Amino acid sequence: MGRDGTIAIIGAGIAGAAAARRLHDAGHRVVVLDKGRGPGGRMATRRGPDGLRFDHGAQFFTARDPRFAACVEDWTARGVAAPWGGPHRSVGTPGMWAPARDLLAGIDLSCGRAVGRLVRADDGWRLEEADGTALADGAAFSRVLLTCPSSQGLALLAGCGQDLPGLAEVRYAPCWTLMLAHDGPPPFEAPARQDDDPAAVFAWIARDGTKPGRDGGGTVVAHAAPAWSRANLEDGADAVAERLVAALRAIVPLGTVRHAAAHRWRYAQVERAVGAPCLFAPETGLGYAGDGCLGPRVEFAYLSGLALAGRVLGRAEP
Repeated sequence: MGRDGTIAIIGAGIAGAAAARRLHDAGHRVVVLDKGRGPGGRMATRRGPDGLRFDHGAQFFTARDPRFAACVEDWTARGVAAPWGGPHRSVGTPGMWAPARDLLAGIDLSCGRAVGRLVRADDGWRLEEADGTALADGAAFSRVLLTCPSSQGLALLAGCGQDLPGLAEVRYAPCWTLMLAHDGPPPFEAPARQDDDPAAVFAWIARDGTKPGRDGGGTVVAHAAPAWSRANLEDGADAVAERLVAALRAIVPLGTVRHAAAHRWRYAQVERAVGAPCLFAPETGLGYAGDGCLGPRVEFAYLSGLALAGRVLGRAEP
C-alpha cells in the first residue's frame, strides 16, 4: 500500500514528533498532520493579550530512560529546554512546544485541519476531513500512525472498519486550566505548588513566569483537580474561569487580576494505559502511540513514539 512508502502521522505532540524524527532519519518520507495551530499537543503554550504567554498543558518533564535523557541533554545544550521547578525537571524554552517543534524540524508538517476520515484505497490510505475534503493533496500513505488521544483514534479506526486491540481500554482524566495574570507580589515563594488531595479544587498551581525564557511577570497557571474538572466539565469557559479565580483567591494572595481565562482539556492525564509501548497492525499499516500506551508522562509519550517507529522499521523496542 502507498506506492512511494510515505507515512502519515496524525498528531504533532511529543509521541508523533518522536516517531516522525526516527522514521525521517531512517530515510522514510513522513507527513505529520495536527488539528491544532502548531506542534506540541498537550505540551502547549497559549498566547494572551499584551504578549502574555501561558504553558497551559504539560508543566514540565523528567527523564529517566537513557534515550530520553540523552534527548533532553541535547535540548538543554541547544537552548530548547532548561531546568525548572525542582530536581530532574525541565521545561521547553521559550515555550513547552519547543521540544516537539525541534524534533519536527525539516519534516513535512500540516497544522490547522483535522483528519476526520481514513479511507482505504487500492494504493494506500487517504486522509480526509469530516466533510470528505482531501488532506495532504490526496496523497496515498503506506502507513497511518495515530498519536492523538485514544478516543479520537478510535473514532478514526471505527470509521474505516478497523481496530487496534487494547486502545479502547485507555482512560483519561479531564482538566480545566486557569490562565491568570495579576499585578502584585508572587502568591507563594516556590515555583509551583502541588496538592494530591482528590477533593481539592486545584491539583497544581505554577508561577508560570518563573520558567526560563518567559517574561517573569505575574502569570499563574492552575490545573483544577480531576474531580472538580469532571463536575464542571460541560460548563462555559467564562463561568469556569470566574469560579477558579475565586477559588484561587481563597488559598493564595493575588493582586489585581488583569487577565483570566479557562481552557478545557477533555483528555488531560492518562488514568489507565494500554500497558504496552505501542500498538501496530502490520497487515493494515495502522498503529498507535502516545501516553495512552505507557502512562501519563511526557517521557512515556516520547518512548511510545520511538517504539512505534521501531515497529514500522521492523525492530522491537524495550
